[in-house]
Amino acid sequence: MTERGAIVVRRKPPFALIAVAIVAAAIGAGWAIGKYRNSSPSSLPPPSAIAKTEGRGELLYQMHCASCHGSEGGGDGTAAATLRPPPRDFGARPWRFGPSKESIRRVTLDGIPGTAMPASRTALTAADADLLTDYVFHLATSRPQIVYEPSPEELLLREAGFVDLRGTTPPQLVVTDSKGKTDKLSDFKGRLVLIHFWGTGCTHCLKEIPHLKMLESEWAGRPVTILNVCADAEDAKEAQSVLDRATPGVRAVVDESGIGLARYEVKVLPTVWLIDKAGKVIGRAHGAKDWTSPALKRVLENWLPAAAQRNGESKP
Repeated sequence: MTERGAIVVRRKPPFALIAVAIVAAAIGAGWAIGKYRNSSPSSLPPPSAIAKTEGRGELLYQMHCASCHGSEGGGDGTAAATLRPPPRDFGARPWRFGPSKESIRRVTLDGIPGTAMPASRTALTAADADLLTDYVFHLATSRPQIVYEPSPEELLLREAGFVDLRGTTPPQLVVTDSKGKTDKLSDFKGRLVLIHFWGTGCTHCLKEIPHLKMLESEWAGRPVTILNVCADAEDAKEAQSVLDRATPGVRAVVDESGIGLARYEVKVLPTVWLIDKAGKVIGRAHGAKDWTSPALKRVLENWLPAAAQRNGESKP
C-alpha cells in the first residue's frame, strides 16, 4: 500500500513460489485421501457391488446376448431367425446340464462348438462373467417354463453328437481330386452325402477314415457318397499320398479355393456334415467319432436311402 492511501497495490508473488505451493497442496491432499482410504476400506462399496446396483448384469446381457436370445430370454432376438440351431429360449426345458449358475457360466465363457454361441473368455472380466451369469440364471428361472418334447430325429442326432440342422441349405462346395476331377456338392443330389473334413496332421482323422471306408463297403449298392475333404493341403496329390499310406483305396479331395472350409465352419478337425438325398443339411458334428457305435449307425440308417428305392421315393 502506498503512503498516499488512495490506492492499494498488491504485487504478484513469483511464479516459482506459486508452483511450490500447488505441488505441496496436491501432495498433502493425496496423502490425506490415501490415509482415509487405507484406514476405512469398507467406506466405499467394491466395484462389483456398484455394478449390481446399476444393473450391469442386465446391461451386459443386452450387449452380448439379446440379439440372439431376445431381450427377455425368449430365444427371439433379431438374429435368431438366421441361426441354426436356433438360440435357446431360457424358459424351455429340459436343459442338458440343468439351469445352474455353474453350467451357464461355463457355456458363457467357453461357448458351444458347432453353434453360433461364441466363447467369451477374452471379452469378459471375471466380475462381469459373474454378473452376466447371475442375470441369465434369473431369466432362466423366472420365465414361464415350456416343456419341449424333441422329435425322434432330434433324439437320434443328439445321441450321436450331431447339431440338428435339418432343412437348412448347405453352403456351396467344389472339390478336386489328385487326377483333376472336380465335383460339386449339387452333383450328389439323390444320395446321402457324408462330408468328412480331415487333416494330414490330424491323428484322429486318419484313425477315422478306415472306419468310414468299412461303412462305405457295407453300403455298397446304396446311394451314399463320402467326401474326404483335406483341410490343410492345397494340393490334392499331397493329400492323396497321405491317404495312400494310411488307408489305401480312399479318395482324397481338396477345396482349392479355401472358401468352403470357412463356409462349413471347419474350426476343429475332424468335422463332419451330413446332407440328405434332397440336398438339405441333416446335421453337423465336430471332433472324433466312433463310426461303429450304435448311435451313429442309427443316424446313418435313418437317412440312408435303400438300394431298391434309389431311383424313387426313399426313407426321409
